[in-house]
Amino acid sequence: MAQTSTIIAPSFKSAHFIGIGGAGMSGIALVLHERGFDVTGSDLKTSRYIRQLTRAGVDVRVGHEAKTIDEVMPDVVVVSTAIPDTNPEVVRARELGIPVWPRAKMLSALSQGYTTIAVAGTHGKTTTSSMCATMLDRMGLDPSFLIGGIVEGYDTNGRNGKGSYFVAEADESDSSFLYLDPNVVVVTNVEADHLDHYSGIEEIEATFVKFMNLVGEDGTVVVCGESSHLVDLARSTGLHVVTYGFDASCDVVCTPDAAGHGLASRFGVKLPDGTERQVTIKSNPGRHNMLNASAALTVAWAVGEDTEAAAQALSSFEGVRRRFTHVGDVRGVTLVDDYGHHPTEIAATLNAASSLDFKHVDVVFQPHRYSRLQALANDFADAFAQADKLILIDVFPAGEMPIPGVTSKMLADLVAERHPGKRVLYAPDRATLMGYLDAEVEEGDLLITMGAGDVTQVGPEYLDHVAEANRDGR
Repeated sequence: MAQTSTIIAPSFKSAHFIGIGGAGMSGIALVLHERGFDVTGSDLKTSRYIRQLTRAGVDVRVGHEAKTIDEVMPDVVVVSTAIPDTNPEVVRARELGIPVWPRAKMLSALSQGYTTIAVAGTHGKTTTSSMCATMLDRMGLDPSFLIGGIVEGYDTNGRNGKGSYFVAEADESDSSFLYLDPNVVVVTNVEADHLDHYSGIEEIEATFVKFMNLVGEDGTVVVCGESSHLVDLARSTGLHVVTYGFDASCDVVCTPDAAGHGLASRFGVKLPDGTERQVTIKSNPGRHNMLNASAALTVAWAVGEDTEAAAQALSSFEGVRRRFTHVGDVRGVTLVDDYGHHPTEIAATLNAASSLDFKHVDVVFQPHRYSRLQALANDFADAFAQADKLILIDVFPAGEMPIPGVTSKMLADLVAERHPGKRVLYAPDRATLMGYLDAEVEEGDLLITMGAGDVTQVGPEYLDHVAEANRDGR
């Protein structure tokens, strides 16, 4: 049954978000606004998230100016990890003695008094947290949620529910998830990433252990049993740990249906009490998404909810935008867009794609951050093993300065060297890319655009390119 709790109202009345257009920041700002707080924000340019906020009535300024702080005079300023200390609004806020909080501290303030479910991991956390939120909502429990992506069926990344549950995607990129106060922690995996912040995998693992410890003696740590090392890390906390995975040794066992179901996945989940539930995920194929759904159902079991109702609700999950999202069909080619930007995510998505009924799996990939590409170049080179054709476009810097020699052309050459015979191309501009797509992608193919940057625009651009060619009779 649903948890009962006393919601604790934050002590401040107004907040200004610098970098409000980010996926994480915008959701927090939206929920705070929905709770009746005075919310303002600024960002360098407008975006889908900013348009959502302005429609809701939030005052968002385009550009960062010190005078904005004097005009809005917030009780607290919230910053994203992309905002440097030299930002003029940050500088002015500190001159005026206004507290400057990282976004996770505000997220923690919003979750006080709720039964908080925090989902973390190098990859899979957006999908898994979205599954948890959808499941609880469609059970009639009206959770609040803050997710780093647009949840399909809700058309938002944040919502202020009236129920007692709070689902949060916990971002490990800068260790700020340590501000949270969760009752249940889910960790999907721990791998090397965000090496612009961490010194290496040892520091990353130590930080995740601190995160798991946040649940305290009465909480539950839910971890993927596919990684014995992750299980060891979790059990080192001495807390209540529940594992999920395909192996019978896990506390929660996922058993895939052997029959193919197109883009859907069907599987059984055996829970620690011996009950078995059937789940169908209709638009997110692959074993990795079966694991994500098993984690969500484990959460329902851990908090004492009806797991049969939870399985039915979970089966209504419609996906997360940019997680194997169908963009369109043209010339007999199916276009899909995916956020995968880490080698493990890419390999998992391509493994799922290769099991589908397409002639070829073709990929347009945009590396995200020079530091990530430099640190994981060899892993990236092998991640595309199941792609039939690969086209690389230039790195999306995400605020980083270029690193000499670390380029998409370098990655293209490395993939070709390590996988002789694979068709690998580098497109230095959009015109070249469109030409490659015309020449390389065939009827019956699946074309996946992948990456965390503006590669998401390539699919729609290609649809427009083909439509224009048809009008011109080409």
